[in-house]
Amino acid sequence: MKIIFLTILAGFLLLNSMVIPGINSKAGAMTLPEGKLKIGIKNISFKRDSMFDGTNEVKNNENLNASANITLLGAIYGISDRFDIKVIVPYKHIDATAQLGPNDVAIDNKGLGDIIVMGRYVVLPMRDYGFQLSLGAGVKLPTGSTDDGFKKAPIFAANLGTPMPTQMGTGEYEYKLELGLSKLINENMRIDFNTIYTYRPKAEYNYDFGNELSYDLSFTGAVTKNINLGIEYNGKYNTKIDMGDDTNAMLRSILPFKAFSGAVAYITPQIEFMPFDKPKLHIGFGVSFLAHYNLKEYQPLEKKRFIVRIGYLF
Repeated sequence: MKIIFLTILAGFLLLNSMVIPGINSKAGAMTLPEGKLKIGIKNISFKRDSMFDGTNEVKNNENLNASANITLLGAIYGISDRFDIKVIVPYKHIDATAQLGPNDVAIDNKGLGDIIVMGRYVVLPMRDYGFQLSLGAGVKLPTGSTDDGFKKAPIFAANLGTPMPTQMGTGEYEYKLELGLSKLINENMRIDFNTIYTYRPKAEYNYDFGNELSYDLSFTGAVTKNINLGIEYNGKYNTKIDMGDDTNAMLRSILPFKAFSGAVAYITPQIEFMPFDKPKLHIGFGVSFLAHYNLKEYQPLEKKRFIVRIGYLF
């Protein structure tokens, strides 16, 4: 990690082009100009075959072997020079196997997830203050399926639905508040911060996912006309979940399929390629490495995430 950071700093001596926000930064506080449209696609893939509790990695008692592939299609449109609106459409594929007692469990669910609609308004513009501050709000729509069941359920869980974390949606609206901050050090270096609070009412099967606070801090810079390098800190905190009527106490005590609860953070070095010397078209790749965690109960985490992003500004 130290080598990556030093490489970024050394590259700033060659600054020669504009720089775009980090791959997970949600553009900090920046909005699109009036009438501009940006289309982007981001793919996130990871594997979960390790279990954690509190601040410790623990034995994977159920031999959980899970993988997820999430593709996000996004569109942002500038309503005015200080306000834009964003729509994110996710497609998910979750594949997992586990051993629950004497029974093998296999899950292979795929489909449309819950669509997110967000609006963002610039409160303090860059041109007047030297930095930019924005506020946003939005809603997650219950468009994802909640009825995909176990391919093969253990006998004692035969009459229960699939645990909610393996389904495409929650079956309930969620509400989001956003704060963003961006600072351009010059036209080739930038710092972006973004945080989103998500309020989650109880979902299908009386399932309470817990509310979430996410936060992303990114530092990016141009090293040539065509290449940006960056590094991010990506974290989130979720209140403890309540699995409600989704499962029983016996199943819950050993169930490796759980929605996240607790605190976790990742460090994400990344590279962005702009083939035409400008950010009109950009292609990015990043790897998120697990940095620290403090979980509220026995649950899985991914140690790495692989992220690919492609964006085009019309």
